[in-house]
Amino acid sequence: MTDSGESIPLPVDTDTILAVLNHEDPAIALATSIVVFHGLTSGQVRSIQLTDIVDGKLALPDGRIIPLADPVRARLTVWLDHRAATWPNTLNPHLFVSLLTAGRLSPPGHQFPWHKAGISAQALRNDRIIQEIQATGGDARRIADLFGIGVESATRYTRTLDPDLL
Repeated sequence: MTDSGESIPLPVDTDTILAVLNHEDPAIALATSIVVFHGLTSGQVRSIQLTDIVDGKLALPDGRIIPLADPVRARLTVWLDHRAATWPNTLNPHLFVSLLTAGRLSPPGHQFPWHKAGISAQALRNDRIIQEIQATGGDARRIADLFGIGVESATRYTRTLDPDLL
């Protein structure tokens, strides 16, 4: 925390990230990869529909088009194969479905798949934003545009560049 009581986002241990990226559950591996590589929020991940992904690009409701990283695309293929084999007759339009939502048209619950993964999407997103802050030398405007956050929020992440604050 800063002197003003504001919290400073912290990075996640690399081994923890690798464990969830390579999780045996393909939903966890895919959801994690989307957040780790592209910094989406849990809500954005849950709301992705099958039709939002075309030719390896993800269209977000805010108009941004994200070319999916190769590791995300690989996990997407595994998940889609698993989804088709597990729920061959589902009409659910969402990318992620579960036992509870396969027979419905709704996205999975807020805890899916993070509870089983043992890590929050927010922690992974914070880590991704911190990486980008370090790569850009603290360019808050670029971070705001890239992750769809306000400049004030992006500025909070720039404080991670000060080693005395960690």
